[in-house]
Amino acid sequence: MSKNTYIVAVCLVLALCFMHSGDAIKCYRCKSFSDANCAKEKIEPSMNIMQVDCDSEEKPHTMDQYLPVTKCNKVVTSDNAGLIVSRGCHFEIVGQKKDECSVSHSRQIQSCHICKGDLCNASSAGRFVAMGMAALIAVVGMQFVL
Repeated sequence: MSKNTYIVAVCLVLALCFMHSGDAIKCYRCKSFSDANCAKEKIEPSMNIMQVDCDSEEKPHTMDQYLPVTKCNKVVTSDNAGLIVSRGCHFEIVGQKKDECSVSHSRQIQSCHICKGDLCNASSAGRFVAMGMAALIAVVGMQFVL
């Protein structure tokens, strides 16, 4: 194996490490009315926010059909009582627009951030960090080949 082939192979393996595979996903699950840390912009490990395996999470109680859970979300809703930040597994309904948030109560959705990758709902920008790291590794690897 030539030196260039070896470098490319190592770069590809490293890039794949940053990509999520399979359907099983873990997300942070919390609501700001019961845990003030949930409303913070970024969740830190020291905050002890619950982490859940979305395959074992109970789906919302409706008559809708849900797709397998492969994403997490951070949803900000409001009503007369104020804002509530919720983080959890993102349940998509068959036939629903892709990456659309819905809530099962009368609150209005102020913002919705959907991401793909374990614990990506720690902030609103998690998916961009993982994609950026994979792209950076690929660019650096290509510099060795050329």
